[in-house]
Amino acid sequence: MHPALEDALRFARLAQRAFLDDVAILVADRTRVRAVVPARTFALAAAEGYELRPGDGLYEAVREGHMRQVRLDASALGLPVVMKAVPIAGEGGEPVGAFCACVRVDAEERLFGLATTLSSSVQQTSATLQEMAASMQVLATSLGDIARESRSVLTAVRDVRSISDEVREIADTSRILGLNASIEASRAGESGRGFAVIAREIRRLAEGAREQTDVIAQNTRRMVEMLEALNEAIERVDREAEAQRSAMEALASAMQEVSQVAVELVAFAERMAHAGDGDGE
Repeated sequence: MHPALEDALRFARLAQRAFLDDVAILVADRTRVRAVVPARTFALAAAEGYELRPGDGLYEAVREGHMRQVRLDASALGLPVVMKAVPIAGEGGEPVGAFCACVRVDAEERLFGLATTLSSSVQQTSATLQEMAASMQVLATSLGDIARESRSVLTAVRDVRSISDEVREIADTSRILGLNASIEASRAGESGRGFAVIAREIRRLAEGAREQTDVIAQNTRRMVEMLEALNEAIERVDREAEAQRSAMEALASAMQEVSQVAVELVAFAERMAHAGDGDGE
């Protein structure tokens, strides 16, 4: 090993203690890693003998003679890291290797992934709630239309019952008149016999009309009771639908605020995840 690399390795063991973050330190010559000072909380796949390759920072620091800072995904060293490589110069000033500090960033990437998932879920939930609120509005409108139609039918049935009551009164009056006519016809004797037949027929028709109006009255009364109950049920459902729609709108509004926070969290996580990107010279 070149003497400058040996000096760098001795310095690495001391320098590791000076870093605030837990870091792994690599010392490489011009072609491969010659020594690794492992971190306390993570291990890199790169061991002694790792061959330098374009894009890993070490390769560029050795070839170009400038400090390089790069971000590597897990395919290179086993987990995502930000690494800063500094060239090590020999006696003639030419780079004989590189000194590199690596900091893991997988936690930031997990945070970014979770924040992105959260944001997507919140946005989908918010969209679903808005659709539900719109559906509840349509339902509330439909229930309002049904309630108005129900009230119209109820009014018509009540009118039928009112007319039925009037027909019943006419039938009762006709029956009484027919009875009176029969009495008067019997007093008239033989000359009133024909009129008596007509009076009996009027009385019979009146009684038939009264029976039919009684049936109509019973039916309309039941219809009124059922329609009133139906109308009350529709109005209750209408009020509940309106309350649900208002709650959905309030929840959708709250989810919009949560969505905005989630978007901000994604941006923050992305800044953290990419804080180490870029080159240093």
